[in-house]
Amino acid sequence: MATGKYEHLFKPLKMAEMPGQAQIFKNTGNADVNRWLNGRDHLEGAELNFSWGFYTGLGDWHPGMDPHTHPYPECLVFVGLDPDRPEYLGAKIQYCLGKELEIHTFDKPSVVIAPAGFLHCPSVTLDVTSPIGYSFFIISLGADPTTRWLGDGISEEQMKRMQPEPGSGIKSPMNSSFGKKRIHISEETVTHGHVNDRFIKPLIPNMLTLTEGDKIQYGEMVQGGRKPGPGMTESAVWMFGKDLEGIDVNFCWGIQKRPGLWLRGPGKGAHIHPHDEVLLFAGTDPSDIDYLGAEIQIDMGPEHERHIIDKPTAVVCPAGLPHNPIVTRWVDKPFGFLLMSLGARHETTYVD
Repeated sequence: MATGKYEHLFKPLKMAEMPGQAQIFKNTGNADVNRWLNGRDHLEGAELNFSWGFYTGLGDWHPGMDPHTHPYPECLVFVGLDPDRPEYLGAKIQYCLGKELEIHTFDKPSVVIAPAGFLHCPSVTLDVTSPIGYSFFIISLGADPTTRWLGDGISEEQMKRMQPEPGSGIKSPMNSSFGKKRIHISEETVTHGHVNDRFIKPLIPNMLTLTEGDKIQYGEMVQGGRKPGPGMTESAVWMFGKDLEGIDVNFCWGIQKRPGLWLRGPGKGAHIHPHDEVLLFAGTDPSDIDYLGAEIQIDMGPEHERHIIDKPTAVVCPAGLPHNPIVTRWVDKPFGFLLMSLGARHETTYVD
């Protein structure tokens, strides 16, 4: 990676490797391995925390601890790892939503939407059909990860492990509190209706087939002359606030497998947004979460300072900072790309 004025905006995912944190949440259904970055410690203060991980196990992710809530909204996104089958998750998930403790199941790539204060989970992996498992990422609109656990099965030992030692000066990776009134999850307490159906949305590739109603969400990105280049995936999914129950976020997800320029058009291709944005370049090899399998080129700033990415990396693009174009220089293994922008629309203005 090139050094320079904007080097501090490039965050290798490995910086979030925390073996101690893994012990807190390591359960049969939870991640085999993951990385979790936040605005407080890693993302230049952006009001965002997000994760990326690989999953192959069956069972409850947080036994006895759920449901839980957050003081901010979040999107919980389940995706497959087959670049040629974007409709294939490779798993069956059970999810509990709302004060109704309503049970839902899905086996396609999907996003679960949890508004601020909304009860959600347990999350249970019922089946995994893909030989390499599936992936899951969180997009949470808070710089400081914060959770209130409401399950009735949390032990005193678990509570202690989830809090830093008094006087240690160590920041907890997750600010946890525990409800005084606990909620019991069982077949006798859950429901099986459709009250909360709208909080689970399928992920359907849509970037190359925009309706006129969708185009306003992209700003200048869809003006004449700006078209996908050879490096752009054909299976990208882009969701906006209007798709996500009004949350002030939009995100794009896709698996990239071809070299070349991502977006071609007039000028040098740099643009700005009125909101902070984070671009995640992640590998898709479950045997090594720190392997990208590609080399990516991206320009930053009005100077077009060029940076090269060859490891899983998050790139912080503060509001108003010019960035792009992006070019995939070579690909040994398909890699994932996740764009997270802190506005309901992806308002884009080209600057050169």
